[in-house]
Amino acid sequence: MKTILVPTDFSANAEHAIRYAVIFAKPFGAKVVLFHSYLLPVYATDLPLPVATDEALRLASQESLEKLATRMRSEFPGVNFETRLEAGYAEEAIRAAVEAMKADMVIMGTRGASGIREALIGTITASMLEVLDVPLIAVPAESPVKAPSRIVFATNYSEGDFQHVLDVIEIAKGVKARVSLLHVSSGELEKEYEYEAIERFKERLKEDSHFANIDFNLLENKDVYEGLSEFLVSSGADFVATSMRRRSFLQKLFTRSITKEMAYHTHIPLLAFKVGDKR
Repeated sequence: MKTILVPTDFSANAEHAIRYAVIFAKPFGAKVVLFHSYLLPVYATDLPLPVATDEALRLASQESLEKLATRMRSEFPGVNFETRLEAGYAEEAIRAAVEAMKADMVIMGTRGASGIREALIGTITASMLEVLDVPLIAVPAESPVKAPSRIVFATNYSEGDFQHVLDVIEIAKGVKARVSLLHVSSGELEKEYEYEAIERFKERLKEDSHFANIDFNLLENKDVYEGLSEFLVSSGADFVATSMRRRSFLQKLFTRSITKEMAYHTHIPLLAFKVGDKR
């Protein structure tokens, strides 16, 4: 991991995410790119209102970004901070910045609440889960700024999850955390098949990762999200990871993504990987 992109709107919540990003930057020697996008206001009126020019907005945004970077460099002298400023809508600008900077990961703040507050930064974070092709960590405002000690990876033991489990193991090595693989069985599949899948995963991980600080868990609950939430509490986990699979248009209409729902309701940071669902 060489580059972590952290979008900011200069709020306390976004700054919280920057401090959390430092936890992952330090062990890997990664640089942290502070990113901000600005948008010119459009007024639907014929009145001669004073309107900020593109240049004025750009200069003001750049000044705020550099001030933030200066404070972060002072607070974390061992971390390489860079800045990037773009004009445009947040979701589009972030995705373009990820490609331009060849970012390996995006870390964003989210408010982890329901109601009107979801319409703010939490909505942007949740929507980014669907469009980014790099891992994204959603950091709730309530989460403490400390290295995770127990990372839970929620998996269905599909082929697409295997590489992401290896990625999580590399992160766990860097921050010295334990990894718990969790599969919540809703009863739709035969138990024998699920146990076989777990054993195959165990053998492959043993060969490919040589990582001993890991455990495997199978939990039965017809509500997958409820089962995951219960395990997070009972295990004392302070970080959760999972894969987010692409859904068809009809699926999006009638089924809420578990990963996207978690971005609103978990009180611990969520790492989401994007994978194509070939099923």
